[in-house]
Amino acid sequence: MGKLLLIMGDLAMGKSTFANILSKRYDTNVFFKDSIKEVLGDTIGFSNREENKKLSNATAELMCFIFSAFGKLNKNLILESNFHTDELEKLHKLASENNYEVLTLVLHGDVEILHKRYLNRMQNENRHPVHLSTTFDIYDDFKDFIEYSRTEEIPGNTIYINADDFSYQTDKAILEKIDEFMKGNDNKKQTIALLER
Repeated sequence: MGKLLLIMGDLAMGKSTFANILSKRYDTNVFFKDSIKEVLGDTIGFSNREENKKLSNATAELMCFIFSAFGKLNKNLILESNFHTDELEKLHKLASENNYEVLTLVLHGDVEILHKRYLNRMQNENRHPVHLSTTFDIYDDFKDFIEYSRTEEIPGNTIYINADDFSYQTDKAILEKIDEFMKGNDNKKQTIALLER
């Protein structure tokens, strides 16, 4: 049975870094929404927020296509994105059709901490233009987006992780739980609350 590991959650959580750590840990391919969207942005281009959203939608469809291709080979896969409910449902449907187990890691943190981290990223990192069409530099807009994104319904096995700092990326208990999924055969539905919601 193949394994699909999904990594999602709030902005500025270190999701991509954690995905790379887990990719090496399990010798598994990983694909990132941001990276795919950057390629589409460079190739297709965009001139406003609505066109940027279309790139996001196309990116989500491509991630499902990538998983379908891996599913035919029964190869494990890691996908990192700010998944929406409909995207998660589609991935779970594909997983069921291809005899895959799915585990979703949901990273959350204190909004004020995340906003400071987000601003630092925007100001000090060479971010691609496709990520700069929001008003998330404004705290209230950032907060509203985070709170709205947390209303997404997440099906199946889920681990909630507090990511106020980056210690979770080497936390033994968290890694052992993910090890059990990636290396084990237990497909019982469970929700592991490592973060108080």
